[in-house]
Amino acid sequence: MFDCEDHFSSRELFPVCDCRQCGFRFTNHFPSEESIGKYYDSPGYISHSDSDKGITNKLYRLFRGMMLRRKVRIVKRYTHTREARLLDIGCGTGYFLHTAREAGYRVTGIEKNRMAREKAVSLFGLDLQEDLDHFAQGQSFEVITLWHVLEHLEKLNESIEKIEGMLTADGTLIIALPNHLSYDAGVYGRQWAAYDVPRHLWHFTPKTVEQLTEKHGMKVVKRYRMPLDAFYIALLSESYRGHSSLVRYPKAFLTGVMGFLYSLFDLKKSSSVIYIIKK
Repeated sequence: MFDCEDHFSSRELFPVCDCRQCGFRFTNHFPSEESIGKYYDSPGYISHSDSDKGITNKLYRLFRGMMLRRKVRIVKRYTHTREARLLDIGCGTGYFLHTAREAGYRVTGIEKNRMAREKAVSLFGLDLQEDLDHFAQGQSFEVITLWHVLEHLEKLNESIEKIEGMLTADGTLIIALPNHLSYDAGVYGRQWAAYDVPRHLWHFTPKTVEQLTEKHGMKVVKRYRMPLDAFYIALLSESYRGHSSLVRYPKAFLTGVMGFLYSLFDLKKSSSVIYIIKK
């Protein structure tokens, strides 16, 4: 479809392609799992570093608490067991797990990045593993969450299969993903920050998420929009365009507002979507 630049780290170009049969969009020729780590190693990668440098990161941290509480409220709607077991895959520096634990959940997490994992343990004393293979066979959870993580996993189908097997029969899988059919994606095209190549390997829409979950014997039962994501992604996208602060912030705010308004009438215009998935 087009070549997309890694604006965040290397300035390399990566081809973004669509499958001719199903329309699924993906980053082609991405680095291997063994070599991709260097594309994450930056103080600016906030989910790993928890950095507060720069206005964009400060805004992210300002609204994080609001979004964490909303995520836990969504989890509560789909769990009816006190002290339900919750697994957060790609938990970063652990803020969501900490908030969920305070709400009564028995939590554990997976975080591949050593720096983020150590920070989560030091901040919150969390029980974390490096990957899915560290869990005992037959171990199960009432809730499994992936907040903007699935798009990073190289072994997509294998990971979904493992996750499905770790979910209890009446459990809930909750996945948040960028949506490349969104209003802001249309505004920024290949400069849309949520393409985030080569860290984002897969680029989803509501339709392709349904196709993926059905392939693994599960079903999307509910969707929620993530309105604040449009503002954050628009702000990053404006910075990639090289605009000054005087232009960047008002333009990003306008794009975020327009994206939110469009998403009220059509969820497919939402910058990011939360999917509630059941077996």
